[in-house]
Amino acid sequence: MSQIVTTDVVIVGGGIAGLWLLNRLRSVGYGAILLESDALGAGQTSKSQGIIHGGMKYALQGVLTNDAMAMAEMPALWRECLAGRGEIDLARVPLLSPQHYLWATNKLTAKLGGFLASTALTSKVAALTKKRLSRGV
Repeated sequence: MSQIVTTDVVIVGGGIAGLWLLNRLRSVGYGAILLESDALGAGQTSKSQGIIHGGMKYALQGVLTNDAMAMAEMPALWRECLAGRGEIDLARVPLLSPQHYLWATNKLTAKLGGFLASTALTSKVAALTKKRLSRGV
C-alpha cells in the first residue's frame, strides 16, 4: 500500500535540532514532517556532541569569529526552555550536567585561549579544582 504525502519541508533526523526545527516550522504555519530511523533524541550529530554552549569552543582559537558571536546568547535561550519558560517547553528534559567542561593542557597557549574566550563571550571560564572534580560538580 502506498500513500502520497505533500508537505512544505521534510526534516531528516529526530535529534534536538530536527525536533526544534519541526516545532519552529509548524508554529509559523509550514507543513513539516520529520523522518527518524531510531527513537527521537536517540543520537547526536558529530557536530553537536550533546553540548549546549555559548560559543566557547569557537572562541578558544583566540579569534572572536562570527560563529562564536552567534552562539553567545544560546545558553540563556536554552535555560529558559529547560525551565519551561522558553519558545519550547523542555522542563521535563533531564540534564546530565548544568555546565560543560573543556579540558585543556596547562600550556600558555591554552590558558591564553581560555582567557580570551572568557573575556569575549558571556560565558566564563573557571578552573575546575580537584575537590570539585572529585565531587562531580
